[in-house]
This record gives sequence, C-alpha cells and structure tokens, in this order.
Amino acid sequence: MIKTMYEKWMEEIILKDTNKKELSLEALKLYQLNEIRKTINTAKKSKFYGEALKNINSEDINDFEDFERIPFTTSEDLSKNPKRFLCETLNEISRIVTINTSGTTGISKRIFFTENDLKRTIEFFRYGMLNLVSPGQRVLILMPGTSPSSIGLLLKKGLDEAGLEGIIYGPVFDIWDALETLKVKQIDCIVGLPTQVFYLAKLKNTDPRYEKLKLKSILLSADYVSRTICNEVSKSFDCQVFTHYGMTEMGYGGGVECSALNGYHMRDVDLYTEIIDPLTGENVTEGNYGEVVFTTFRREGMPLIRYRTGDVARFLPKSCFCSHVFRRMDYVQGRLGENLNFKDGSFISIGMLDEIMFQIDNVLDYKAFIKEGENIILSLCIKPVDKKDPVNFSYIENSIKKNKNLASLIKKNSISLEFTGIIDTVEVSNGMQKRKFLGI
Repeated sequence: MIKTMYEKWMEEIILKDTNKKELSLEALKLYQLNEIRKTINTAKKSKFYGEALKNINSEDINDFEDFERIPFTTSEDLSKNPKRFLCETLNEISRIVTINTSGTTGISKRIFFTENDLKRTIEFFRYGMLNLVSPGQRVLILMPGTSPSSIGLLLKKGLDEAGLEGIIYGPVFDIWDALETLKVKQIDCIVGLPTQVFYLAKLKNTDPRYEKLKLKSILLSADYVSRTICNEVSKSFDCQVFTHYGMTEMGYGGGVECSALNGYHMRDVDLYTEIIDPLTGENVTEGNYGEVVFTTFRREGMPLIRYRTGDVARFLPKSCFCSHVFRRMDYVQGRLGENLNFKDGSFISIGMLDEIMFQIDNVLDYKAFIKEGENIILSLCIKPVDKKDPVNFSYIENSIKKNKNLASLIKKNSISLEFTGIIDTVEVSNGMQKRKFLGI
C-alpha cells in the first residue's frame, strides 16, 4: 500500500480527533459520526434546520442508520431562501457565491462561506493537488481568479502552501495565447474545464510551434468529464489526466483521483457521502448507481445535511492500492432530470453523446438540441477543428449509430437525427453552467 499525501492528511486528522493509534474503518466511522453530530448542532442555529430538525437530537445519532432517518435537503430548499440556512451573521461571511439554476423558476442559489470555511477548502486543494504535482512545479490555473476568494485564488493559495507556483490565467478566451503561455512559462501542469483543455489539446497539434508541447500532469475539474476527453487530452499532452469532482455547495472540493486514475478519493474528513435510490431515498448497496448525497463537516456559514446533488454515481466495491479504508466514488454518469427519457425506460444523456462526438477527429465541440413534436429530433450543430476541412456528417451519423442505445432508438423511430450547421464561435464557460441538452 502506497499512501498519498492526501490520504496521510486525512489520516492525521482522524487519528487526532478519535485518539486512535491506527487508521481503520472503525476509526473513520467514529470520526464521521462525531462530525455528523457536531454538524447537526451547528445547523440547528439556522432557521431552516432549526425547524427541520426540531425533533432530532444529535445525541440520538448512534449509527449511520439513525442518521439516514433525517430528511434530505434539496436544491429547491436552498433556492427558496438561502439566508434561512445561515448559521452566522452576514458580518462573519467572507464569500457569497450565486449559482444560477436552470429550472423554470429562475431562482438562484446562494452559498455562504466564512473565512474558516475557505481555509478548509484551501487545505483540501493543497493536499489534493499533491496527488498529481510535486513541490517546485508550475501550475497554470485556467479558472476565474480575479475576485477575492474566487476558486482560482483559493487554488493558488493551496498550491503556494504545498510549495508549488500557482499562476492564475483565467478562462481560455484565446486558445493560441494560452498555448503560448504554456510554452513561454514552461508550465508543468494545468487545471481547467474539460472542454477548454480539450480545445487546447486538439488545436496544439495543428500548429508546429506547439505540437511537441508536453505537460507532466493535467487536472480537469467538473462534475462530469467524458472518458473520451481524458483520453484525447492525455494523448495530446503526453501525460496523465486527473479529474476532480466537486461543486460550490460542497465547498468546491469533493474528491480527487490518485495516480491509479480509477475513481475519486472523497474528502472524507470534510464530507459524509451517500449514494441513494432517487425514487425510494434508501441507500443503495455498494457498487450500484444512485444519486449522490452529502453532508458537510465543520462548515460555519452554511452547513448542509443530506443534500441531494442530482448527480448519478456509485461507490466502487474494491479499495485502491493507496488506501484500504477510504472509499472511492466512480465517475459521475450525468445528472437526474437532464436525460432524454423514453416510455420503455431507455434514455440518452449528454454524456453518452460526448463519448461519441469528442473522439471524432475534426470535431472540436458541438451543441445538441431536442425538438419535441410528433417525433423527437436530436439536432446537432458542429464546431470543427479546421474550418477548411468539411465536416463529414455521414461519418458522424454512422458513429452515433454504433452506440447500442442510440442505434436502438433510431431503429425504433423513437428519435431521428438532423445536422443544422457549423458553430463559428467558442463560448467560454466559468464552470457553473454544465453541458446539457438544449430545448429540454
């Protein structure tokens, strides 16, 4: 067993708080149950949890089965009145993040952090990044970092504390400028959004100035990252590509891969993660897919208890070579409610299309629209890598038909395909808006 710095960091916290001499599954459970009780006590200071948990005493939580009787918190709860979740006065809040929801109400979620909450995020970034970089290396951060306590600035602070040089570049508006920066500044690692890093990987090979540019590691950060993008980026930059799972509600950091590149090592000292059946609300057995639910530890400003993320994933049944105690979560498969579902139980997801589209040589990006009427039409428009190279729509259609699920739906006339043209512009995302079907 080879322990990473990330695992050692969590192990040290658990042993210190439980007075145990050796890390074990029992020690982890003891630590997390203690933290759950503390979170309940803190959360009840808020108006929302003061009412929701008025009949629940933290002392009555003797095991995780007791905890599973506590009601869930939903995104809708958070959107209705975020201030009802506050456990501190606004004077104690250091950062407020507004998340625009995609629902019909148009109501935004607001997440509140104290200075100590942000320090715990920085600590996670410090040790999580050591899974893929070494002290002395240079990391280019392709994320927003101009405003105080922005994700880019928090990551830079974590890197600085780990003995690395974090350089904030920001979102990629100019691909060629970003590639030149990688070359001139002799960057070892980049942290960025999947599609933006994919753009760099695809276009660098079209220019002799950058085609031999290599990196030592890459971190793609989003709740869903297609395996195709990881493979293409890894091949282009000749390095390992790691992925991170997290969301603002979690305090940005949720889990990160180790060098085995086989699932997320969750932030178990700051989160308790569950996988539930989205219909029954019951925890699923290990290895089965369900909805990701989490509870925060030690959050001062806005603790969240049994928060339903809408993300679909599972716990991997086997332990990793770097730890026999900490569980790994498999890659997120997509989001509930954002698939196109059919009466016979079949569905298609944006992730399903990503795996097909991003492995086609001349496809840099695409948009997928759903047109509903007598027949459902999946309408695609393509952004090519090289505008001078005509897009072969027949080849794309044949590639889509090689997918078993999509081929079956097309054969049964459940959906039909159409191609509506070429995308000329590259839209830059700040990472808050996730890839999804348009028109649903």
